[in-house]
Order: sequence, then structure tokens, then C-alpha cells
Amino acid sequence: MFRLPSFHPKVLLWRAATNIGPLPVLVRARESAVWQDFWRTERSEAAFLDYAKNTPLRDWLANYCAGLRPESVVELGPNVGANLQAIWRSDRNIKLYGVELNDNAVKWGMQHMPEGCGAKLLTGSMADVAGVLERNGIEGADVVFSCGATMHVNDEIFAAAKQQALKLARKAIIHVEYNAWTPAELQNGRNWRSSFLSDRWVRDYVAEYESMPGVSRVDCIRIPPEINVARNIGRLWINDMTAMIVVHRN
Repeated sequence: MFRLPSFHPKVLLWRAATNIGPLPVLVRARESAVWQDFWRTERSEAAFLDYAKNTPLRDWLANYCAGLRPESVVELGPNVGANLQAIWRSDRNIKLYGVELNDNAVKWGMQHMPEGCGAKLLTGSMADVAGVLERNGIEGADVVFSCGATMHVNDEIFAAAKQQALKLARKAIIHVEYNAWTPAELQNGRNWRSSFLSDRWVRDYVAEYESMPGVSRVDCIRIPPEINVARNIGRLWINDMTAMIVVHRN
């Protein structure tokens, strides 16, 4: 394929426009604390109703989780609990818990939990998920998962959540998140966050886990495109989640 050399005037002009132009210079990503406060204080009924909707992606994740035959499952950042409800519909014998930063979402989710669904939403940070569970008399889980949640926290919070997930999960850790498939995608994603009003921390989830003690293997599964709906930011189309990463425990 034809490619302009890196020193070509058109290439130099493009780099100048994208690196020196007003967007990267004048617009900077908000700090993690701002986004944490945003997610902690959300109380809109319309937002909760939207979060509560079931989707084919939720069912796909739920069927995979249920297929691991866990006795208990913990979700990091469940919001109002729609993913846990989808797992309950797949297997009603699984004990379901979620640790959610937003107490408003916890209360709303518990008030609107379907009859017969025993999922429990608990208020707390994913960085303290082990402590939240311990204070509620819950000892670990077979599966710990997140879906569109860890991409909203910075590296410090994720590192704490990862270590606690490794401590808690007996069978598997699952992340359905924005995953970087290549080093270039990771770098581009990080540059996007640092130069735009984005709350998404892009990660290479395979690299995050593959050398961790107690991990037998890490699978990276492409989300079927027909159930992974894209949305637009201006003329740019994005997917919030790009892969399901399954960390198998020894």
C-alpha cells in the first residue's frame, strides 16, 4: 500500500494540525476525581431507566458467566444491576452481588429489582471491593466481572480493583471493556483521553493479567459486532466496549 514518508510536507502539516491545533491544546481531559464525583452523584431517573434496559450484549455476557457454573458472582460497578439481572435470568441459582460507587443507583436498583431476583447491590468503591464484601459477610466469589465500568477509573483505582479481584475470584475474572488490541491502539487511546473530554481509560487487559500469580490463561474474545452497537461523537463513531477478557484462575 502506498504510504507517504514521515518527512513529507503533507505528513508534517497533518502532525502540526493534530498536535498543535486548538483541540489538544485548549481542551484537556478532566481529572479522575471529577469523573468519580460525576458517577458517585448521578441521580437522574431517566439515566437509571436507561441503565436498567436489557440488551443483547448483556445477555451474551450473562450466558457466558452462567456457563462457567459459578455459585457466586460479584460485579464491579453494576450501576442499577441490569447485568446481574441478566445473569439471574440465565441461572437463578447463582448468588449475585454488585459493588457500586453511587448510593443513589444502589437504592434505585434494589427498589426496582425483579420479584424473585436475589441480587444484592452494595455501596462502595471497586478499589475496596474486598472490604465491602467482608463487611457484608461475603467471602469471595467464583467470578468477579465488570462491564463498561473499569474503563471509567484511573490506573490507581484499577490497580487496586485488579489486585482485589485476583484475591477474591476463585474461577475467573471477566472484563467487558474498551480493550487495546495493539500497542498502537493503546497509545492512541491514551492520547485521546489526555487531549479530549473523555472519561475512558483504555487498557491492554491481557497484559494486565497474563503474568499475575494464580492465573492459568487469559482469553480475549471479540464482541460480536451485531450486538456491539456503535454511537457517535460528532462525526466519530465509537464502541464503548471492544472485547471480553476472561482471566482463568488456577
